[in-house]
Amino acid sequence: MKTTLQLFKMNKMLFVLSLTLFATFGAIGQTTISSVAELATAAGNSNQNIVMAPGIYQMEDYLTPEVIENTVPDANNRHAMIEFSGSNNNFDLTGVTIEINSELLNDYGTRIIELYVTGGDFVNIKGLTVTDIGNSAPSSPGMQSVTIAGENNIMEGVTLNINGSYPYGYGDLLGKGDGNLVSLRKHSGLLVEGLNITIKGCSIYSQAFGHLFFIQGGRNVLFEDCHAESTTRTTDDMLAETSGPAFDRDFAAVYTNYEGGNKVITPGYTKSLSEVGYRSYGAGGVDGHTTGAITLINCVAKNTRSGFAFTRYGGDVLMQNCEATGCEAGYQVEEVTIENSRGDAVNGPLLYLNGGASTVELSLMENVATTTLHAIATIGGGDNHDVTLKKWNDVTRPQVHPILLGATRPSGANPFSPLGSTSTSGTVLNTCTDMPVEILSTVSSCIINTTGTVTDNGTGNTINTVSDCDNIVVVEPEQNTIGDTFIVEDIEYKVTNLDPYEAEVISSSLVNVVVPSTATSPETETPFTVTRIGDNAFNGSSTETIKLPSTVTSIGYQAFRGGSLTGGVTFTTTNGITVIDGRGFFVATTLLEITDIMSRAESLGSGAFNGNSSVTSLTTPSTLSTMGTSVFRGMTNLETVDLSASTLLTEIPSQTFRDATGITSIILPENVTSIGASAFLNLNNLSTVKVLNPVPAAITASEFSGVNLADATLFVPSEEAKAAYEAADVWKEFGTIMVSVTLNVNNIEQTLDFNIYPNPTNGLIAIKSKQLNQASVNVYDLNGRVLLTKNISGTSSEINVSELSSGIYLLKVKVENNEFIKRIVKQ
Repeated sequence: MKTTLQLFKMNKMLFVLSLTLFATFGAIGQTTISSVAELATAAGNSNQNIVMAPGIYQMEDYLTPEVIENTVPDANNRHAMIEFSGSNNNFDLTGVTIEINSELLNDYGTRIIELYVTGGDFVNIKGLTVTDIGNSAPSSPGMQSVTIAGENNIMEGVTLNINGSYPYGYGDLLGKGDGNLVSLRKHSGLLVEGLNITIKGCSIYSQAFGHLFFIQGGRNVLFEDCHAESTTRTTDDMLAETSGPAFDRDFAAVYTNYEGGNKVITPGYTKSLSEVGYRSYGAGGVDGHTTGAITLINCVAKNTRSGFAFTRYGGDVLMQNCEATGCEAGYQVEEVTIENSRGDAVNGPLLYLNGGASTVELSLMENVATTTLHAIATIGGGDNHDVTLKKWNDVTRPQVHPILLGATRPSGANPFSPLGSTSTSGTVLNTCTDMPVEILSTVSSCIINTTGTVTDNGTGNTINTVSDCDNIVVVEPEQNTIGDTFIVEDIEYKVTNLDPYEAEVISSSLVNVVVPSTATSPETETPFTVTRIGDNAFNGSSTETIKLPSTVTSIGYQAFRGGSLTGGVTFTTTNGITVIDGRGFFVATTLLEITDIMSRAESLGSGAFNGNSSVTSLTTPSTLSTMGTSVFRGMTNLETVDLSASTLLTEIPSQTFRDATGITSIILPENVTSIGASAFLNLNNLSTVKVLNPVPAAITASEFSGVNLADATLFVPSEEAKAAYEAADVWKEFGTIMVSVTLNVNNIEQTLDFNIYPNPTNGLIAIKSKQLNQASVNVYDLNGRVLLTKNISGTSSEINVSELSSGIYLLKVKVENNEFIKRIVKQ
């Protein structure tokens, strides 16, 4: 960030350079004009020194239907009444007033600008007054009195008296952008879009709904000695209306209130009838430039919605010796510098501070509120702010309202909408206003030096009582560093990050462990979010159960190696684990369930579940994209494996399922193109493999070494795939290669060549078919009750119904996602 002196010098140099150039142009010769038409003509020429005869002029004398018809809009479809497109021009309009009948605002039928400095460079406009006559609103959704684009342009001593908008009289209560209750026709003041623009000694007096001074895409902009003023109105006065747009809508508002969150105009408050005095947006102009550096010196905002509303975008923002009075928010800022400035808290807080780190020096003026006010200032929504609040002229404000640390501005900065709260840390607040400070529970590791009282609901904050703000000795609180350890309730943690504050669990002697989402260091009172179970944290431990919060996203290397975990791993809310490092659950032999543990996993490290002998089924999630080697190696009791949801997987690494001898069936996902060596080594019970990729992965004999492929069935996704696999090395050695599709009942039976006999039967029913793997067979009575259940594999089996009474029963067979029913008769 540039220093204050650098910013000041940069903008002063721009102003002096421009004046020097204008003096040079003045030597060329002076041209005197005496009509708006002559001004419009001169505005399109270059290299001039124009002086206009003082007097009151009417825009409508120039703006004839023919002129309007011949006006060419800019690339954003904006029409200008007068377009300053020339360069190297000096316009001395001292003593000139141009009156604009507000009826003219409708004549273009689109967005309009009264005076538009377009692509011209080194243009100086001095001394002009523009006054809107009447209250007719523009026909377009938005307009400006003045827009300044181009480069190195100056507007000095210009006054705008703005009238004409719809609605007017309610501020933004009926809307200001999206979700409006009425169709808006705004009328704003002076918009800056250009590069190296100076606005000096200019004033705007607005009786219309719209911003006064604002920047969209302007870069290196200086406002000096400017004045922005609007009017205010109480909500009680609005509610007393018996007609008008608010009355017609039962006094609805776009903002919620404190009383039940109702969106109604709420009594007891004061609203500005315009928008912001000085404001920046992120980008704008015909070319869509990002807004750059902005400096404001000796500028005043009075009775506007926000006095100064600025965020740092493409350059630093500096305010020096500025003043905001009567505003709904004096200074609404993010990542800025404010020096030696002041304001009151009458119709809203002096300060709403959010976002990135700001340096703020403000004095609180003694003016008091006559309607409801909730705070002197809110400071939150960011870290490492440096804020100093003093008394203006050393006078204590007679009304007491709090300074809220950790609070955020309400929706739209509307005074009757509830304040919010947010995490705030590392902020230094020096307040010598004698106003009380309330610290919210979201605040940590802040320093408060104050002449008033403090209510601290946060953690790890340092509070000092001081006599003034000029001789403060800052006491830095004890801070954690990365690698520090601390113990809370028999769980040991290690600090892993300081921005944001994060820690991992590194050990615990507890049998039943419940890991909290936040652990607070006893030494520094700093709360750390628990995001990881560290390397070897429970390696060989006797911990039986562990509950993890959703904040834990990673399981470290050998974190649960050899652990008992007889009660398993569960989650207090939702599972947040995305990474399980190598050997995370290596030989955790009693871990019964891993599908839930992996439900959001993106990465599994080598040997993550190697040697687990309790899990019998495995289904991987759609989030899984990478696996190391030997992830499920040696899981001897694992029977069924379904990887089909893991479409991000492209590789089954080497030894992934090696020695998991209990596996009978595996489903491989559609995007797997590579299978590593010995991936399925020694799976001697494997009878079914289903592949979803129609293109066979290139493999060698080692991948299925120890598997009797001649007795196994390979299911493939299509007839074309079947031909490909029948021709592919190793794959072609499967005894049966079948197309796996959803079939109707008859086709299923025909495909499987499924038969039962004898039927009727006295006891045993023989089943003959093609190769089956863990097909489910259930016998139901006619009331739908399950009487017998059996899983069958191979080409022949039998089921014993001898214990059933004589009668008719239903035999339901389920193979993969297909099922059919056979009727049987028991004699």
